[in-house]
Amino acid sequence: MISRGYVAVFTEPHTDDSIRHLLESWLARFEKVEQVVPGIQAGNTTTAIQSPQDLIPSDHLQFRVIHGQDFAWAYLTRGRRVIETTGLPQEKISLCLDILLEQPGVTEIVDQHDDRRLDELERDGLM
Repeated sequence: MISRGYVAVFTEPHTDDSIRHLLESWLARFEKVEQVVPGIQAGNTTTAIQSPQDLIPSDHLQFRVIHGQDFAWAYLTRGRRVIETTGLPQEKISLCLDILLEQPGVTEIVDQHDDRRLDELERDGLM
């Protein structure tokens, strides 16, 4: 199955507060948000996020945003300035792009197929 993905670059590194603002936005716009429980012992267990205060703090975070039959994964690291997303391609706007739109502090959104730009971001230490 072919996936679609994007990388959003933010002006500031992610903090617990900025991550809670992301969750607040997602909860207001989409049906459901889940967090992959951090830690090796949890495996791939997810827990539903009902409010931004439900965030389980960790350095490396993974979320699943669900809307109807569609879902997108979001990956971010506290202290870094990017969010990577993946999801299924859609004829309309992909959910993996939609979850990045309207987020404060986004300076750029890069398609996963733009290898040149992704290499530049990696060289700059953003990824």
